[in-house]
Parts: sequence; C-alpha cells; structure tokens
Amino acid sequence: MPGPIVDPLLNPPHGDTFQHPPAFSPLPLSQLRAGKIKSLWGKGIASAIYKTPLSGPVQVVKMGISRDEHAFPGHNSPDKALLHYSSSHYAKWKAELPNSAHLFRPGAFGENLYSEEIDETTMCIGDKVSIGEVLLEVTEPRAPCFKLNHRFETKDMAKRAQTLFRTGWLYRVLQPGTINPGDQIVLVERPHPQWTVARIMHYMYNEKTNIPRMREIVQLAPLGFAIKNILNARLEKGEVEDQAGRMFGRREADYMDTWNEYTILEKRRETRTVTAFVLEAVVTDKALDRPVEPGSHVRVKLGGNLVRAYSVIGGTHARFELGIALDAASRGGSKFLHEETRVGDTLTVGRITSSFPLAVDADRHIIIAGGIGITAFLAALGFLNDGKGKGKRTGKGDFELHFAVNDEVPFGANVAALGDKATVYRKTAGERLDLNAIVSRADSTTHIYVCGPQRLMHAVATTASQYCIPPASVHLEQFAVATSGDPFSAYLRQAQRTVEVGATQTLLEALKEVGLDVDSSCEVGNCGACRVEVCAGRVEHRGTGLVQREREGGLMLSCVSRGVGRIVLDL
Repeated sequence: MPGPIVDPLLNPPHGDTFQHPPAFSPLPLSQLRAGKIKSLWGKGIASAIYKTPLSGPVQVVKMGISRDEHAFPGHNSPDKALLHYSSSHYAKWKAELPNSAHLFRPGAFGENLYSEEIDETTMCIGDKVSIGEVLLEVTEPRAPCFKLNHRFETKDMAKRAQTLFRTGWLYRVLQPGTINPGDQIVLVERPHPQWTVARIMHYMYNEKTNIPRMREIVQLAPLGFAIKNILNARLEKGEVEDQAGRMFGRREADYMDTWNEYTILEKRRETRTVTAFVLEAVVTDKALDRPVEPGSHVRVKLGGNLVRAYSVIGGTHARFELGIALDAASRGGSKFLHEETRVGDTLTVGRITSSFPLAVDADRHIIIAGGIGITAFLAALGFLNDGKGKGKRTGKGDFELHFAVNDEVPFGANVAALGDKATVYRKTAGERLDLNAIVSRADSTTHIYVCGPQRLMHAVATTASQYCIPPASVHLEQFAVATSGDPFSAYLRQAQRTVEVGATQTLLEALKEVGLDVDSSCEVGNCGACRVEVCAGRVEHRGTGLVQREREGGLMLSCVSRGVGRIVLDL
C-alpha cells in the first residue's frame, strides 16, 4: 500500500532551481474558456472563476476574450488579458488534497486556456507565444486570492498555490485575432530564460526580502506593472506588503471557514431510525463561540464528492448537534453516518448557514413539523421558549408547535421542554393534524412554518390559501424532494452544446458531469444556491428556493426542477 502523502508545503521548491528551461516544441491548445461574474458561495462574494468552454473561432482583443468578465477591477488590465494554467497540476492537487479531489479538473482555476505540457517552471517572463492569429507575451504569475480557498474548499488554497508555483501565468496581447481550440501554441521568442514564472514567484511569495534579486526583477521590461509596483514599494520602504488580505480576505464573509474538521463527540439513538450527532471543531477560536441561529443548516462531506445538508438542532459554531434519519433509499449519506461512523471519528463540515429563519416581525409563530422535519425547528423553538425570539412585537411564548410522527418521538426531551406549547400527533394512536383548526387561528401578524413530507407541505399551503393567508407568511422547508421525471435536453447557449438529462438524473448532476461548475448547497430545493438562468423552454418547478417572480423571471433550481422537452440555459 502507498504511504501517506507528505505535504509539499513542508519542503517547498526553491525558485532558483528553475532557470533556462529548454524551449518547448509546438503543442496543441486544449481549450478556451470564459465566464460571467456571479455571486457565489452563499456569502455575496462575486467571482467569474466558473468559466465554460468556448468553441472557435474565439476573438481575442487587447483586454482578452471579449465575453470574459472579471469581478476584481485590478484584473481588468492589458497585463492580465489571459490566464494560462497547466492541467498537469490537477493530478497533484487531487493526491495532496483528497477531500477536494472532485473539484480539481481542467478549468477549475478559472483559466482562459490550458495545456498539459508547459507550466510555471518552463515558461519565462517575456516569452512571446503565438496561438492561431494571436501573439501573446508572458507578463507575470497569477496572484492567487482567497476566492481559491472557497472554490476548492481548502482554507489555505491561495497560499498553497503560490508557495508551490501552481498559480498559472498571465499574458498581454501583442497582436489581436482569433484562436480555435486545438491551435498550436508556438514559442516565438524567449528574451529572459533565467527568469521563469516560478522563479519570479519565489521572490514574490517565498523569499520576499532579497534586495539584489528584486532589483533584477524590476528591470525586466515585459514584467507586468502590478508586480513591478509591489517590488518597487518593497525596495523603497524596506518592508514587505501585507499579503494576508489577498490570501484570506479582509471582510468576515471573505474568510474561509466553509470547511472545517469536526470530531464526533456523541452518537445517540433517538428512535429506531433517528440518531443525534454532537460535533465539536478540532481547532476552535473565538469566532466559533457564537450560538447557532434558528433555521440553520450545515453541509457534511462524506467522502469523495458526496455532500449532504442537515439541519442544525442547536449549540454553537464550535460545538453543535445534528439529528439525522436513516433513509431506506439512502444513496450513501444517512447510511454512512448511521452505520459507519463512530465516536471519535473526524468529519469535514461546512459553514453553518441560516436559511430558514424566524420572521422577526411576527406576533405569533405556528410551527408544523412532520417526522425528521422537527430538526429544522428545534433551535428556533428553544430560541422562542427562552424568550429570545423578540423582534419588534414578538413576545415570549407566542408560538405553538404541531408535531406529527408515526409512533416514536425523536428529540422528545426538547419537545417536552416546550410544555403546552407543543402538541404531538401519533399516527399509530389514530391522532391526526387538523390543519383547518390550526391554520384558521392565524391572523395578519402570524407566520406559519412547515417542514416535512411533500404531502404535508402541499396541504398546509393549500389550507393557508383557503384562509387568505399571504404566501409571504407561509414558510416551507423540504427535507426531501422528488428529483426524477421525464428525460429532457438542456442546450447551453454560451458553451454551444447540448446536455441530456436522464429520467433519474438531476440537471445539476448532468451539468457537473460535463465539467460545468454550478454552485450548490442543500440540493433539495430549499436554498436557491444552484439557480441557473433559463433563456427558452418550459420548466417544471420544484422546491422552495425561488419565489414566484424569480420563476417567472427565468430562473430554475438545477438540483430539483426539470425541463420539459428542451430548454436553453445561459451557461
């Protein structure tokens, strides 16, 4: 068996070992890619890192590919017109970071073009390269930022990329024209063979105080002005600039706490099919001491690309509890957690996100749960019962819980603590929810919340409509949703290709299979993260992550909704 992988950050290469590389022979360009700015990762962070393949001919102007966008204004520069990445790096990333292996595939670094045969150790500043009709000049290494941490779900990804010389390199366009995928990449001229991109990176990011080397570097005429300005500032001030903001972000939303390691402290059986898991962060800090907000969920990695979202019952971001039902049709999530995990095991867990909060302007809250749907409300119920649910008018005790179960009551102690505010309905005892009686008590300042099977959700929504309760006052959260249906085709307008979606396959799965990166979180239609824009065609909308105006405005949830026949997507 192979031994454990040694982290290359412990012994990074030295840039001076990469000088005077041999000139490379002409080689084919694997792919051209471009992308639009999107709000990603559920934190309002804008990026155009998700780029789609382009079919030729592609027009390249002085600023790069005309249809390509950049979220950071500093990237809109003739010195940064195109980003080239070596696809040979992806195998290394997969081996070194197995928890994120499914994310490492050509195009994932947001590159405009990629090829396998050349990299930062074989390309030099000032190299003139022709591709098709276009003449390019290597200007500088890409300066990786904190968005790579989010993209690859690795807290120090930006630091890793720059330390190991795997960031990619940038071109300026000397001669505009057209490029086609498959065109030959030809080295035309190499004026500075001693200054490979990797060697520049060494003195930019690893050995940052070598004054003689910095003086040499700033004299390189083809070098991009961004790097020249940084090095000149170092020479003038005698100090190194702060790189932490670029690598880890400056705002709270920028910081990479999307994935952290948590230990299973307790695994407690609640019913025959429901188990509670208490998880504690392996590494804690003050930022994790804040309490979990009502209506929060968290994603848990369960090996490979298997990720599942679960409601957080309560606790803090440092130590919290989940309640998970064993699904008879489990595709690996609940089955893995119930049958294969043990106390002391470590799980990779995502950022705790509040996606189903209480309405702070409500006078009363009517909460209706079915089965494991109770987990969506336990934090909120504790919040209300403790009198912490006061918004502008919400008072202590102004809530009621109606909880329908088959027989056993999961988290019975939590429910019992609510006293007469909670009513449990056992199917085996012939007890049934009377939705008319419950919903008819709602007035204009009451909000209704539901989590449970689709049948319960539909019944509550229908009953609320009969009593003229505004849709905005009825909040629906699904813990499962049917994703199968008739096969359909999705034509991707930007990529100019058609994706076939099978009867038991989701659009999200089909898009990811062909290499398109669509953000997703809950994957049951609640959060809206996986929305895509529909240009033409009919959609069978499912899930609750989009309001009606968004559906009518041409959006669909790729995780659960389905096209009818053929649809056209802006991807």
